[in-house]
Amino acid sequence: MKIKVEQIEQTINKQRHPLYIISGDETLLIQEACDRIRKILPTKGIEERLRFVVDAQFDWQEVLQENQALSLFSSQRLFDIQIDKLSEKHTKALTQLGTELNNDNIILLCLPKLDARSQKTKWFSKLESLGVFIQIWPIESNRLGQWLQKRASSIDLSLTKDAAALICERNEGNLLALSQELEKLVLIHGPGSRIDEQMIAESVSDSSRYSIYDLSDRILMGKVKESLHCLQQLDAEGVDNNIILWLLNREIQTLDKLMQASTKMSIRQACQKQRIWDKRIPFYESALSRHNINTLNYMQRYMALVDQTIKGLHALDINTGLRNLVMMFCGVKTVPTELDIDPLSRL
Repeated sequence: MKIKVEQIEQTINKQRHPLYIISGDETLLIQEACDRIRKILPTKGIEERLRFVVDAQFDWQEVLQENQALSLFSSQRLFDIQIDKLSEKHTKALTQLGTELNNDNIILLCLPKLDARSQKTKWFSKLESLGVFIQIWPIESNRLGQWLQKRASSIDLSLTKDAAALICERNEGNLLALSQELEKLVLIHGPGSRIDEQMIAESVSDSSRYSIYDLSDRILMGKVKESLHCLQQLDAEGVDNNIILWLLNREIQTLDKLMQASTKMSIRQACQKQRIWDKRIPFYESALSRHNINTLNYMQRYMALVDQTIKGLHALDINTGLRNLVMMFCGVKTVPTELDIDPLSRL
């Protein structure tokens, strides 16, 4: 049975199903849809939650055996399963799981976006017939402003149409970033505030003076224009170049560790191992999608040149060097640098 996100509570209240499938590529909307199900199920007798994050090496026997076992703590349990990338191994296991559903357990299955062809496959059609399917659609650009105004209203903020349009423009339609922007506005102006375009412009200007961590968010998400603007504002505020370089080096080291770990586990699991907050995982996923071991190595070597410049040991222009690093982070290929021109700088 296929339903809309808005029908989740109504559907569960009417009848509790053994399987709920959520699919899409909008991280924020998927997470919130899953949260709606997780929130209401405890009122329906579910007292224990088992969480499984599935990658290529995942052993499905643990899930299958747990599904057949009796719980030590409660009679009914939620199996919360997240799969970031489907494979034949996973679909076979899901098919088997579908044949072993029982009244004691509920399966919440979070899947990547499924196209029309995938939804017609035998394994998925069988699963859908056994439970509830919620497909998460991306929000069209012409509806994004209305979505943002509605979301603002839910946290006791009133956004004018122009203010919503400006926020959408600055965050390039990224729903997670838009949500974080609203949370920031609540902190700045307080609940019950009416936010107009001028207030948004001022808050964005002020936000670049919060700390260097705003620069971190922008470079990880690959926002070139905003990253360069933030770098310029930090320089205007007198932030020491060593601090900016420390931040850039920290993020390169983190990306390097995540990239190495991702050969053995999913990126989300690698982030969790590095103790990265769930809300920031999409930032690192975005950065990793633009980089490989070669680009990270190049940035590390270029960063060494910038560090030497700060110490007076190299003739590189410091402002140019930092701008180049920021653009590299964002995935923009800069003009040839000293690493390409000066053979000695490669050593």
